[in-house]
Amino acid sequence: MSFRKFIIAAVALGAGAIAALGQAGAADLPGKAAKKAPADLPFFLVVDNRVSFSWMPKGTDPGVFSVRPNGSINGTTAKQVYSFTHFDIWQYGANFLTISMFKSDQNDPANPCTNAGVIFNPGTGIGTRATCEGATEIYGLFRSTFGWNQIFNTKAFTMGPLNNISFEVGMDAGTQNTYVAPAKRSVVAGLQFAFDLPYKGYFNAAPLLYYEFYNRNAFTQCGAGWQLPAAAVPGVNCLTDGNRSFNPTWALELNYYMDLGFLPPNMQFWSISGRAG
Repeated sequence: MSFRKFIIAAVALGAGAIAALGQAGAADLPGKAAKKAPADLPFFLVVDNRVSFSWMPKGTDPGVFSVRPNGSINGTTAKQVYSFTHFDIWQYGANFLTISMFKSDQNDPANPCTNAGVIFNPGTGIGTRATCEGATEIYGLFRSTFGWNQIFNTKAFTMGPLNNISFEVGMDAGTQNTYVAPAKRSVVAGLQFAFDLPYKGYFNAAPLLYYEFYNRNAFTQCGAGWQLPAAAVPGVNCLTDGNRSFNPTWALELNYYMDLGFLPPNMQFWSISGRAG
């Protein structure tokens, strides 16, 4: 993936060189078509945008449950997921962005929600599900890589199934309108090792430094519903605003994709892909 520009320079003949041709005029010289410079490659070599819908039949959220008529606990909630995903490859690497909206059913109600004698989300629906609108969560993730082969204009980092080594940076952000009211913010930085798979596939493994900051959580806030105000000691067993930053730690992210090229030709539109962290 090189964007080198090849410039073809025309060398002008001097007056002495023309004189050496004797009496031959310009019309007598053999004609040659001017060479055209190769067209520049586009800034983005690949651009892929997708809009998708998926369904999670048994999602979970902290402190969210209802009690069935038989006394058993229902701690799961169905979620509709609407997503926009962008992927591109450019001169020095690749970019990945995904933004999703998760719409929960009534077992995970939006806050504030009063139902069956309780005044906040945890434990709503004693003997029944909550009657409030389901919660909505927005979550976004961005990752960008800078390939060593591209930066240093070499193939030294391509060996066997290893296709490239890259610097990787990125960030996550999300929020949800539940009682917990999370507001996650995190950044990552590290390396990505890209491996080739059969049928034009790839497997990427990225060991990263991970830092999460200002993640709001109502359970940690002083005076939260589960805690007696007299027992709240800011900075000891609770936080004044509920915002918590964590110490930097490690993370491992995996991405894979492969066309199912071993299938019969009329079925080779199938592929598998996924992401884990």
